[in-house]
Amino acid sequence: MTLHTIELDASSWKTAQDFRLALKAAIGAPEWHGEIVGAFLDSIFGGGMNTLEPPYVIKVVNTADLVPELKEMLRDFSSAIAETRARRLARIGEDVAVRLEIEN
Repeated sequence: MTLHTIELDASSWKTAQDFRLALKAAIGAPEWHGEIVGAFLDSIFGGGMNTLEPPYVIKVVNTADLVPELKEMLRDFSSAIAETRARRLARIGEDVAVRLEIEN
């Protein structure tokens, strides 16, 4: 399988909603997709909902000027993805190759 890279440009983001909308568009989430972290984890790791299926890397670029709260939210989201991936691998032996990288 080909590893896709999704690049999200954070240079104009002011709120967490800006990130969520960009992510939903990038993964091809349906219009009714939820906006909490759990909804994203379910659709990414459960599969069958989004147009883009793993494996992929979500690369968030141009984050240097984001407000601290938004940077923290991105770090938390990245950790949630890594933890969910590890739990799924340990529980059922399936590695859903997704990660979120944050770059300045």
